[in-house]
Amino acid sequence: MDKIDLMKQFMNTFVGNGFHLIIKDGEGCFLVHTIEIIQKIDNSCPVKEIQVGDYFLRLLVRDEKDREASILCNWSEQLLQDLLGQHTHAKEAGYKEIAMLKASPNNSNNWFLTWGSGSKRKTSETLQRPQPLAYIS
Repeated sequence: MDKIDLMKQFMNTFVGNGFHLIIKDGEGCFLVHTIEIIQKIDNSCPVKEIQVGDYFLRLLVRDEKDREASILCNWSEQLLQDLLGQHTHAKEAGYKEIAMLKASPNNSNNWFLTWGSGSKRKTSETLQRPQPLAYIS
């Protein structure tokens, strides 16, 4: 499977299926709610380490205070495969989220991936926006 197919599978796995990807950064947590695959078409792109014509990910995330941010990622095929593999294991065990914590500040592909019952309150439940209420008048 080539990288673009892995990106598509990653996007379809972690958006809209009731399974959540959480990115932890220091004290903050970010819930990934949208994943876009973007092709670098010229050198004006802010992701300098990839070649023109290659693809990268744009993650739209929300934090605990309901603030939104965009994260540009040039993740390796190995990291995407690891996330997909951990998704399978977590789902089989009955869990609905994977948390990522950067293992090395200088390497965008070096992450700790965790899932399980480590905390009493699920991070994704904390970060989710409450559903709007419908009123009939």
